[in-house]
Amino acid sequence: MSSNPAYATILPAEMEMIQTVLDDAGYDADVLAEDQSLFNAAALLVMKLFLAGETSPYALSAQLERNFGAPTKDSAPYKPPLPRFAIQGLPMMPGRETPTLFYDPDLQSWDNEGGAVSRTRTRSTYPLRRMVRGKGPGNV
Repeated sequence: MSSNPAYATILPAEMEMIQTVLDDAGYDADVLAEDQSLFNAAALLVMKLFLAGETSPYALSAQLERNFGAPTKDSAPYKPPLPRFAIQGLPMMPGRETPTLFYDPDLQSWDNEGGAVSRTRTRSTYPLRRMVRGKGPGNV
């Protein structure tokens, strides 16, 4: 079949120009890996146009954009809202600052509620024996 004169011969320089048109239009190895049918359709269109006599790289890329639109690439890959160590429950990564804890005395004074650890109580200025001692006949 390759000896059939109906098939046109494409020179290596022309094939390189077609590959450059596809690369510049965004149809490169990334598109081939993600969606092979889209890459094949774009390459087939460019080859048909080239064999029909369209040899201008600008016209070929304009036809690609008109038929398939400009391929969009994600500007930034997906980033989860929480870092990996927070999701997995791992300790903070070294080199990062530890978050400061919020201190509120009302939160720290929960007694017998199973909440925060109670803070140390201040001692009264009166000794205990003075409070226990009453005004009886032996205590004056």
